[in-house]
Amino acid sequence: MKQARANPIQMSLERASSVGLVDQITTHLEQLIAQGVLRSGEQLPSVRQFGVDQGVGTSTVVEAYERLAARGLVAARRGAGFFIAYQPSQTKPVPVFSPPEPVIDSAWLLSEMFADERVPIKAGCGWLPGKWLDDDGLHQAERRIIRAPGAQQVGYGHPYGYAPLRSTISQFLAQWSLEVPIDHILTTHGATQALDLIIRTMVKRGDTVFVDDPSYCNLIAMLRMSDIHVIGVPRTPSGVDTEQLETLARMHKPVLYFTTSVLHNPTGTSYTPACAMRVLQAAERHGFWVVEDDIFRELGQPNDPMLAALDGLQRVIYVGSFSKTVAPSLRLGYIACQRDLARQLVHTKMVLTLTNSEITERLVHSALTEGHHRRHVENLSAALLNAQARVNARLIEAGLKPFATPRGGMFSWAKFERTDLSARDIADLARQKGIWLAPGDFFHLAAPDQPWFRFNVAYSDVPELVNFFQAL
Repeated sequence: MKQARANPIQMSLERASSVGLVDQITTHLEQLIAQGVLRSGEQLPSVRQFGVDQGVGTSTVVEAYERLAARGLVAARRGAGFFIAYQPSQTKPVPVFSPPEPVIDSAWLLSEMFADERVPIKAGCGWLPGKWLDDDGLHQAERRIIRAPGAQQVGYGHPYGYAPLRSTISQFLAQWSLEVPIDHILTTHGATQALDLIIRTMVKRGDTVFVDDPSYCNLIAMLRMSDIHVIGVPRTPSGVDTEQLETLARMHKPVLYFTTSVLHNPTGTSYTPACAMRVLQAAERHGFWVVEDDIFRELGQPNDPMLAALDGLQRVIYVGSFSKTVAPSLRLGYIACQRDLARQLVHTKMVLTLTNSEITERLVHSALTEGHHRRHVENLSAALLNAQARVNARLIEAGLKPFATPRGGMFSWAKFERTDLSARDIADLARQKGIWLAPGDFFHLAAPDQPWFRFNVAYSDVPELVNFFQAL
């Protein structure tokens, strides 16, 4: 075994620097290892000796050594100290992963699109750019969580979710006249898990469920995996076709109807009050539950109707989320429903995934209550409404026909009428020009005849998009 260095390691630490001492020590030792000054197998000075040599505390040295060990640059040997880990004399080139050329289909949209960074203009994606989110508010919430006692950051959370967060959700829903005690609310791993829990708890093989048509592509995929009958209710600029809903309900006796009342994905449309009342009347008349997928509520208009508030959660199961306004990486959704149903859904949740991450729930709660969130949502809503107006004008200029007048939110739904190419053919041509498009058949139960596309207005306000469609 090699002995410790005869001479101390030479480094100059800057006490007044904004870079901490641990970071300075770690970076300097990394450089010495990379340069070969510190060689494989060589023993580092003891923690105490290094601290004396550099004039720092032993805890600082221990943290720096442990960081190097975590990065594989240093090996800790019990009772002996820290040694430079084996470093190959020549680093073999790491092959760069080159994903195959994508096939533009629903499977790609559901999975690979999140990881594929090769095309710069993501006009068809389903998330906001990072710069549009409340970065400062999230960092402030993170700092508050880090300062919390360690006991609050370990262990399982509550089966229903973090109680202060559920109380905040209850107050949020009260703004739309929906009074919900917290024992009617459970948190989920995003709104997608909320929908999955409802399907698993309330639907049996062979049952019939309704969805908006077009609809959220993940929901369509989940329902098709459940071996049930799925029927689409046509979406309209004012909500849904309530006459068709009435006719289909009379014929097929659905168990559930999944619908979006505000800023529907993909069409961007919202219910009118009249449409909302007719949907609830149909549910009462034909005995089906309405699942209100309402993740864009904060970005909508103040007078947009909420089915759950109009119904009082008698036949409505409410699904919400903060992924679009706080951060999608936090994956925090929730369900509000009748107390007995909430208990059943919690049982399903615990069987499948146990509790949510309480650290994540505390982080979201902090972000919502620190005082930044309301102003951030107001600014984001205004930015999206302006972007949608500009994008729709660009789409019309490029020869597309928007489905509805902009009402805010992330999406515009438009049809291209100047070509015999299919939507997937057009999407493939766009990919070759550096543009991701989301063809309409991803969101339909059956492929539409005309080429519809979903446009994310936060990414689509670019001249390249207009130029591409005009060139067709």
